[in-house]
Amino acid sequence: MSSRRDNDEQLSSLELGGFNRTLAEIEWLLLVLILVYMALPDEPVDRPLHILLSGAVFAAFVVGFRYVNLLSLPARWKFVIETIAMIALTAVAVWNTGRVDSPLLNLFLLVVIFSALTLGRLVTLIELGVITAFYLYGAYSVDGSHIFSYSVFSHLMLEFAPFVLVAYVTSLLAADLGFARAHVQQLADTDPLTGLSNMRAFKNALSRRQRLASNEDEPLSVLMVDVDNLKIINDRHGHGTGDVAIRTVAEAIKASVRADDLVARYGGDEFVVLLSSAPQHAAQSAGERILAHITKQPIKAGKDRLGISVSIGLATQPMMAGQIEDLLHYADQALYESKRGGRNRISIYTADPQTA
Repeated sequence: MSSRRDNDEQLSSLELGGFNRTLAEIEWLLLVLILVYMALPDEPVDRPLHILLSGAVFAAFVVGFRYVNLLSLPARWKFVIETIAMIALTAVAVWNTGRVDSPLLNLFLLVVIFSALTLGRLVTLIELGVITAFYLYGAYSVDGSHIFSYSVFSHLMLEFAPFVLVAYVTSLLAADLGFARAHVQQLADTDPLTGLSNMRAFKNALSRRQRLASNEDEPLSVLMVDVDNLKIINDRHGHGTGDVAIRTVAEAIKASVRADDLVARYGGDEFVVLLSSAPQHAAQSAGERILAHITKQPIKAGKDRLGISVSIGLATQPMMAGQIEDLLHYADQALYESKRGGRNRISIYTADPQTA
């Protein structure tokens, strides 16, 4: 669960970066379309200076806002501010080119579509409400109280209906795409036998966890867990029983560590646990809980019940210097020390393995 959250955050960051680039192109496209319309002959424009001034302010806003935030990460609240600026520019252009009859009215769809795809239904609904209020006020400025008559109001709503439909359908598509993406991501990051994270997901989260630990000056511990004699279990009782042993160990590990600890299947019979903010003694206690839990969980092998055990290696940063890959290597060395020492035990990596 923890590694999935880390990967979701990484994926969200990548998405926001893509949306950020797309929004920049949409903003300049909006400005260009307005300027192109103004350059067309015989098109009605009431106050061209107002539109040009608004366009200049909008361009300065985009350049300034993006330049100020150039080194900061994109965020959805920034998108909200920029889409509001787009609504304001479009409103000025529409007001001065025919109001409810303006050919530029459809430019509001750029905002509606982008918001529906990236900002969620609530923000889209609010922005659509602002656009609707502007639309009705524009109609009122032209026809006065006549817009409240059934025939006029129904005609206005019929003309405005595509905006609502686009917002609704795009929101549905965004939700479906998000669900499909999350499902595919889960399949790609999950070990099918145990339901734990696989090493692809685990490694994607490692550097972030180590960076946070370094920034906050907190310890970081790794447990390497190996199922003892799994090959013998497979040979004597079949691979089905071996799979049961692997799943039993996986459940025991999850039950013995915190929800925020990162657990993954490292290989065929190996698991790795990353314990954030865990000093050596706390990680050792977690390893001992795993040993005790597994000892109490015999598995069925035909009519018999078969006891299983694991060997565990522990390494901790900052006691062990180096990169996260070094920490995994140290934990792996400690694991083999447990194997050599008779299995069903936990060993702690030290500079001199014989002192583990």
